[in-house]
Amino acid sequence: MKFRSGGQCAAYLPAIVWVGLLLVSGCGTVANTAATKGSGGTGTAAATKVGGGAQLGLVWNGSDATLRPLNGVPGSTMLGAALFPAGTYAVGAYASATKTALLIDGKGNLQAMTLPSAQPVLVAQNVPPGAAIAFAPRGGDAVIFVAGGSSVLMVSGLPQSAVTSTAAAGAAVLGATVSDAGTLLLATGGGNGGIAITTTTANGTRASVATVAALGGMSFVPGSEDILLSDAVANTLTRYHNGGATLLATHANGLNQPFLVGASQDGRWAVSADRADGTLLRVDLTGATPAAQSNCACQPAQMTALGGNAVFELAAPGRSPGWMIEADDAVARVLFIPPARGGQ
Repeated sequence: MKFRSGGQCAAYLPAIVWVGLLLVSGCGTVANTAATKGSGGTGTAAATKVGGGAQLGLVWNGSDATLRPLNGVPGSTMLGAALFPAGTYAVGAYASATKTALLIDGKGNLQAMTLPSAQPVLVAQNVPPGAAIAFAPRGGDAVIFVAGGSSVLMVSGLPQSAVTSTAAAGAAVLGATVSDAGTLLLATGGGNGGIAITTTTANGTRASVATVAALGGMSFVPGSEDILLSDAVANTLTRYHNGGATLLATHANGLNQPFLVGASQDGRWAVSADRADGTLLRVDLTGATPAAQSNCACQPAQMTALGGNAVFELAAPGRSPGWMIEADDAVARVLFIPPARGGQ
């Protein structure tokens, strides 16, 4: 997998090789501030202005490839009109903490858009349209990867000055995410040897975290280097802190093929979703309250942080309803998101 951005000079860093393309001094490529169309040409992209009022953020709906505002508060929401015509972008993701969206169009142009502006700017080119985007918990960094690829694209400096660099994975990438300090978390390999979970810091220091039989969810706790990692075969959820591991939940707590995990902004709550039955499990990372299950009238497909401390989108709204969980109430609430209104 190859990514290309605007600079031409390559800088090589120790350990795992981080390749930055330089426009200015330092490692990485500073995003071009000129806006580009979603079709891949240069110019100004036509976009619907994002309105004011209470808002949980922007949501990406893969079924019609649209980015829409989610207006209101948990339990009382309305999906707004698409900001761009359907199909303008192939992939999109939004970080509520920085109010920044990353978008990939059909020609492989990676663009960033930060509210209140609805104007995208070019960040990098030659990004595979089928790539996945994972933001750091507080939205200042992101990693872009293709399952099975041999490298990933790192984006830092969001929202003001996006800088890109490439990191070699050393094996087939199965999953990736990044911490608020820019540490890359990779799941690689597979087969009888299991799946290797490793970290690589921004200065190139690489370390092994664990080996799992099957990758469940993985996430950093906001504002820290602590890792939440689930094993979909062992039915475990574990927290890794300074090289030590703490088992948080098992099948006895309700884990049944976990495959998604997220953490609240204050670092108190973890929320895990099961592939086998769609059950959600909330874990108190302080240990003050026992783990508790919640049910969704959906098959969770994502654990995307929305506006708020512990609000996660589980299923994207579009022509069909979406769902979210608000996990920091006394009892976690699973809430309905109305579908888009006709003609939007």
